[in-house]
Amino acid sequence: MRLRKGRPTLFDRALWMHETSLLVLKRIGITVHTEGSVPHVGLIVSNHLGYLDIPLHASAGPRIFVSKDDVRSWPIFGLIARLGGTIFVKRGVRASATEAAIQIEFALRSGVPVVLFPEGTSTDGTTLLPFHAFLFEPAIASQSPVSSAAVRYQSPGADERDLCYYGDVKFAPHLFKTLGRKHVCARLRFDGKPRVYDHRKHASNDCWERVARLQLRAEYIPHDDMAEQWR
Repeated sequence: MRLRKGRPTLFDRALWMHETSLLVLKRIGITVHTEGSVPHVGLIVSNHLGYLDIPLHASAGPRIFVSKDDVRSWPIFGLIARLGGTIFVKRGVRASATEAAIQIEFALRSGVPVVLFPEGTSTDGTTLLPFHAFLFEPAIASQSPVSSAAVRYQSPGADERDLCYYGDVKFAPHLFKTLGRKHVCARLRFDGKPRVYDHRKHASNDCWERVARLQLRAEYIPHDDMAEQWR
């Protein structure tokens, strides 16, 4: 799909991101397993393990993302994020967070799902950092449902942390190493229980518990079953 001429709507961008992500994941050889009822409205809150999280979530349906401003300059993924309508936030800049909140609320009121990674940074998958509550406010103001999700990765001969992009890991070497792996499998799990909250702190705390449970419960796929996907 191409973005139509003129000024594409937010949904146009979300749909383009969905179709592009399906193609990218197929081309780079990543199998996606989705569990639970996939939300198609509201705010979707997820843990964050790296740059693969965005195409993984986008493969589940049209949606836009909230991401750190650094992603703009990433090769391939940065371009896709920009064209897909991603809302960028500069770390530690309150004005940027406020502008992002306005854009999130607009998207939610327009019926376009928004994916938020409220840890604010990615991890190696062994922990779940505290959630920042501020960007839950648009869901409170618009009375939009909030859903929880968890992502996990695996590949034969590799620990999950080898597939995560976090800390001081360098982007380009990590990307090339990931592309060189075989039978990479991504699991996207939803709890299927969207909720409407009346306070952002309550939403943040409750979603942290829901995501933590999903992250712990996500069972890995046996390598033989993964290999079967490729025959």
